[in-house]
Amino acid sequence: MYAAEIKQHKERFVFQVSGKLWQRSLVMRDLQTGSLWAHLLGECMEGPLKGNTLTPIPSVITSWKDWKKAHPKTSVLSLKRSANRFNSDSFRNPSSYVIGIKHLNTTRAWPFDILSKKPVYQDKLGTEEVVVIFHKDSSAGFIFNRKIGAKLLNFSPALNNGNLISTDGTAWDPWQAKAISGPQKGQLLERRHAIPSFRKAWLKFHPDSSIAE
Repeated sequence: MYAAEIKQHKERFVFQVSGKLWQRSLVMRDLQTGSLWAHLLGECMEGPLKGNTLTPIPSVITSWKDWKKAHPKTSVLSLKRSANRFNSDSFRNPSSYVIGIKHLNTTRAWPFDILSKKPVYQDKLGTEEVVVIFHKDSSAGFIFNRKIGAKLLNFSPALNNGNLISTDGTAWDPWQAKAISGPQKGQLLERRHAIPSFRKAWLKFHPDSSIAE
């Protein structure tokens, strides 16, 4: 997900599917200028705005069941042509998919099959300590900075009812990025922009990316 505005353009963009693919990945087209944008990079590849980049907004692909549980008052846009085509079975070959990130001039990706076995993956991204969380049933993934202030958090290797548990006994709700019980109740984790992707497409766009094992 990206903000639909850039500093160099006063008008808010309206995007549509261009019908094109780049490196097996969706290409968007803005209606205002006809420029083409790579959705994995948020970058304009061709047209009057070439070279501009959209600001990423952290988001998640998940099941309606899990989203509704976390956000009971939400509404959803249901498109009849596609609403029944996507579910977690779309990722039935988990080794073909990754959760990727580009941050601090570093790119790294975590394959779904690795995360299925290790749903709380503590790792390093450049100079930053992070934790990757994966919900196998819905294929939802989250990435957070492990530090709050100067304190580095350590987490249990398994989720508890979908929640992240730090070693001091605090439970963290990944949907809210917030401690919901325990010594650090009310504290917030800093979320990073995680992107689910085909593994091959991720490496085409980020050939220097490291892959977790």
